[in-house]
Amino acid sequence: MAFEISKRTIVAVAAVVILAGGGTYVASHFLGGKTENARGRRGAQERPVVGVIAKKEVFGDRIEAIGTLYANESVSITAKTQGIIRQVDFDDGQTFKKGDQIAAIDAGEQDAALNVELANLEQQKKELERTQSLVADKHVSQAKLDEQVALVKKAEANVAAARVRSGDRRIIAPFSGIVGTRRISVGALVSPGTVITTLDDISEVKLDFSIPETFMTSLKPGLDIEAGASAYPREMFKGRVVSVESRVDPVTRAISVRAMIPNPDLRLRPGMLMVVQLIKDQRESIMLPEIALTPENDVQYVYTVGSDSVVKRIKVVIGRRRAGGVEILEGVQEGDIVLTQGLQDLRPGSKVNLINRNELRGDAPAQANGTRPPQA
Repeated sequence: MAFEISKRTIVAVAAVVILAGGGTYVASHFLGGKTENARGRRGAQERPVVGVIAKKEVFGDRIEAIGTLYANESVSITAKTQGIIRQVDFDDGQTFKKGDQIAAIDAGEQDAALNVELANLEQQKKELERTQSLVADKHVSQAKLDEQVALVKKAEANVAAARVRSGDRRIIAPFSGIVGTRRISVGALVSPGTVITTLDDISEVKLDFSIPETFMTSLKPGLDIEAGASAYPREMFKGRVVSVESRVDPVTRAISVRAMIPNPDLRLRPGMLMVVQLIKDQRESIMLPEIALTPENDVQYVYTVGSDSVVKRIKVVIGRRRAGGVEILEGVQEGDIVLTQGLQDLRPGSKVNLINRNELRGDAPAQANGTRPPQA
């Protein structure tokens, strides 16, 4: 009897466990599935995405060429006359202004000769004053006065010549610029043409390059250029075309172009090789990152999002491309928010979470009425 009671008890307990387990399964199957579906719908509505604001930028067609830099003004500083270097007034790489003395040749003899001529001029002027008073009193003829006037003019010419000879011993900067390395020392004997140093004005530099004759119709002074150098790989230097050669090279069938690039910080140096981009047909266009485009059957689309966080798919017409960017001709307006990340399997009408919303608010362009476009 005891065995039978125990057997019944075990069967009853097992039934309860099975029923309880089944209830749990049913609850978890229906209620849990419903919960997961709700979470899934919320997740789909709040897909994280990243966007940019469509802005207008200056855009133009570009022609690429290789060019070489030259100083705006460049000269080798040389001696004008023979003599001994008495003084050197510069260090390598020093900046000079126009008229500053760079070096001096011993000018003792020339200075002495100048003093003699100055004394003679002073004497002749005094003699002229006495002759003028004698002529006024009619004690001396007019011919004597004319003779004295000629002597004064001759003395003035002699002084001017002596000043030139003395000045030739002083080597002066003909324009403002930077000197190169020193080629002479104090006490050296120099002759006319001996190079003392170089002087370059690089506050603005010349960029000479050639382009094929097929682009001649696009060339004219005033065109903007951008140029990059290997010494500054992440920087572009802007300038303008100032002249176009009047002849085409019959061998290379190319035409030479010269541009000027401002160089206030003196980082660009003569002789540097630069890659030039000549910009023509400039215009303002909306530019977007290339990753924002979604191609479909030779048609380009972008996804935009409005203040309600709802996604729209917009057909766009694209123009020229440049590194990482594309010109938008139709479909997108300035100030629209265009999505660039999180586009995979994105559907029009979906709700998204624009995670860089605060950044876009700071970058949003002002509209004509002074307000900013609505943000997601």
